[in-house]
Amino acid sequence: MTFTFDSDVFFDEFDPNGHLHNARFPIHVERAQSALFEQLGFTADRPAERAADLCYVVRELHLEFLAPVTVPGTMTVALTGTRLGTTSAAYAFRCGTDPVYAHGHRVIVKVDPDTRRPAPWSDRFRSAFLGTPR
Repeated sequence: MTFTFDSDVFFDEFDPNGHLHNARFPIHVERAQSALFEQLGFTADRPAERAADLCYVVRELHLEFLAPVTVPGTMTVALTGTRLGTTSAAYAFRCGTDPVYAHGHRVIVKVDPDTRRPAPWSDRFRSAFLGTPR
């Protein structure tokens, strides 16, 4: 599955060298993942009604920078599901298309909202992860 999201890059995200600050790339990846979950019907508008599958922690984040973003505008972020375990889900991501500014992967782990221990993904999430629309 692959999902793309156009993430707005704003002037205040730039460092003194005129580049998108390196710490901002994970935020754009998070925005893309939130948009993906929304598209799949997992909304977080009201915390009391939040789907249990939205209770997760980031276990791993790997990011490689390839080219600087030097102007505000829209950056396309692509997410590709690469692995779905009992409690974890892994995504490869790419920030930008031509050029690709950065790429990497992210692993999230679903946790029980009460115990904060790993918990299995629901059948609904598993089906959605395996069949995400483009």
